[in-house]
Amino acid sequence: MDFEDAWNNASVQLVNASEAHCRAILCAVSWKEMVRHATNSSPNLAKVLLQMAELYLTYWALEKRGDLLMYSTITRDDIAKLQARYEELLALLRPNAVGIVDAFDIRDEILCLCSTLGAYDGRVYERLMEEALKSPLNAEPVNQSFHKYLKQTSDVKG
Repeated sequence: MDFEDAWNNASVQLVNASEAHCRAILCAVSWKEMVRHATNSSPNLAKVLLQMAELYLTYWALEKRGDLLMYSTITRDDIAKLQARYEELLALLRPNAVGIVDAFDIRDEILCLCSTLGAYDGRVYERLMEEALKSPLNAEPVNQSFHKYLKQTSDVKG
């Protein structure tokens, strides 16, 4: 086949390969830099930095597990171990989550106007409920769009 047809037939694989190559570089550089920063940090900070780096790598491995299963020697059991480690890392990092986010020093106004999640008072769920009740969609127990568009359909099926 000619060059153009071959290129078109391989374009999906070419995109996947280029994304995988870029991701591999990002992961390698991220790990190297976190290790470099960890060696120059206090033991407590170093531990968190390495946990975050491992979380990042594990996240991407799990996101691309299909590719790993198809194109590497990784097994289904390895994927299960990665998933377990991912959940373990989340639990390990959870006590430091607020500190990690605060380290970026991003104001609540930038994250989200009147952020319900960024408040320091610990009233996350109460604030979420207060904001949800302000929505016009929650002004009535059953929104009129249900009666207008969905009720007839559910009555027919029932």
